[in-house]
Amino acid sequence: MKEYNILKILDKFKILFTKMGIDYSIMREILKIKLTLDTRRQTGISQSNNTSNADNEGKNQFLRSLPVYVLLGLPIIFFIFVDSYYLFPMSIVFGLFMFFMMTSLISDFSSVLLDVRDKNIILTKPVNSITLNMAKVLHISYYVSMVTGALVLPSLVVSIFRRGIAFFLLYLFTLILLDLFIIMITALLYLVILKLFSGEKLKDIINYVQIGLAITITLSYQIIGRLFSITELLEINFDPTWWSGFLPPVWFASLFEFIFNNSRDPIIILYSIFAIVIPIISIIIYIKLIPSFERNLQKLNAEDTNTKKKHRFTHLISNIICKTRSEKNFFNFASNIMRNERNFKLRVYPNLGFSIIFPFIMSFGSGISSILSIYFIGFSLVTILQLLKYSDSYKASWIYNYFRIDKEIIYKATLKSVYVNFITPIFILVSIIFFIILKENIIIDLIIAYTGLYLGLFILFKTGKKTLPFSEQFGAVKEKGSILDAFKLFLTIGILAGLHYLSGKVVYGKYVYIIILLIANIFAWKYGLKEDKNYTQQYN
Repeated sequence: MKEYNILKILDKFKILFTKMGIDYSIMREILKIKLTLDTRRQTGISQSNNTSNADNEGKNQFLRSLPVYVLLGLPIIFFIFVDSYYLFPMSIVFGLFMFFMMTSLISDFSSVLLDVRDKNIILTKPVNSITLNMAKVLHISYYVSMVTGALVLPSLVVSIFRRGIAFFLLYLFTLILLDLFIIMITALLYLVILKLFSGEKLKDIINYVQIGLAITITLSYQIIGRLFSITELLEINFDPTWWSGFLPPVWFASLFEFIFNNSRDPIIILYSIFAIVIPIISIIIYIKLIPSFERNLQKLNAEDTNTKKKHRFTHLISNIICKTRSEKNFFNFASNIMRNERNFKLRVYPNLGFSIIFPFIMSFGSGISSILSIYFIGFSLVTILQLLKYSDSYKASWIYNYFRIDKEIIYKATLKSVYVNFITPIFILVSIIFFIILKENIIIDLIIAYTGLYLGLFILFKTGKKTLPFSEQFGAVKEKGSILDAFKLFLTIGILAGLHYLSGKVVYGKYVYIIILLIANIFAWKYGLKEDKNYTQQYN
């Protein structure tokens, strides 16, 4: 088994761990095993790169993803160069940092924070809980520190030469505080959920919280920008509001304004106190609640006692939009898999979360026509289509061959299920919000957009590689052409939105265009999915 450098560093502090009542040799072995197992776990970034298991075998995907985090951290350098007023640039710096760290923590480390296997397996052996908990803390801290280092290394180096050693030390100190705050707040949030829910319902709630966190962090960019106003003389002014106190990036940025610009504004002082005190308080609260956290984690082992799940609405929809019995059955089958398979949801749901907020960001932040920005909902389609072939139960795909199911029915039913279960709910939510904001009659535009996105789903699937749904293991096949897929997505959505826009420039143009879209959809879905030589047949 490979020897890790982090373990050699910990060896120098063996006496300290021993005095804390920790069996160091056992803790070291537990940590070593955890690090070894991590070589078999794909990170969010490695999944997005679609590397195969064969290529990744024996390699730590997390460590291989660190150069990507370095690239993501390069834009932070720009704000280190901003002179005089520290509050604005450092708020952006910490906002970016929180976004990347929270995204990484949610996508890659939730399984570590919520791991119940250690307690069930290791604590049944002669191992005390403090030893196991310290191994878990060190495991999380190791990876968090590595991500932090990769993200801020370029800006830390630049800060020494641009701002001096004092700025560098304060920057490093605030990053440590912010890391602790992020970890503890995430853990405390999960603790609240663990107390309120149980079993399968709890696991679903965790998925929804992950989406909510991603949305909240993304929206914070827009909120932070609105706290500051830039005058014609390029003077940046801070406009505090009652809700600005709920933005952690502003707290930590206030420390720089307080120390280096000697600001004694009461708001700056208050936020500086928040930056120091709140992370410490969150750590104290978390430590006191660890026993409760560990007890409630066992709920994750509980199965939902209500095994008979009723999905009457899904069956009702299948009766409406599916013509044959086989298509209805596979529509319901695909809906159940996509709704219940956790590995699939963990990859798809965050993208759906971004699909909710992008229409509003693009509408109110870039000058794009408000109603046309609803097409940004379609930007999650490529990700869903790429993931549609994966499943944890991929070995069961032999059933396709056994029952000789017509592939046209399989594809048609699955794609309809995607549109009904993923795109339609988001479209309805965004449409309601647009109705409230715009206060205009946009029904015809919404019908056009909804019909157009449905045709866009068909086009993206038809022009891509076709593989039977749920027939491959996650990460088992190395995908190529992701740039081409992105290009096809932008081109398809762009053309649909452009035609929508042009139709509004002609008298009765929108009504003519919607008739054309309806006819195109009917012919495409009726004749466009017939079997052809491009269809791949993969059975396991």
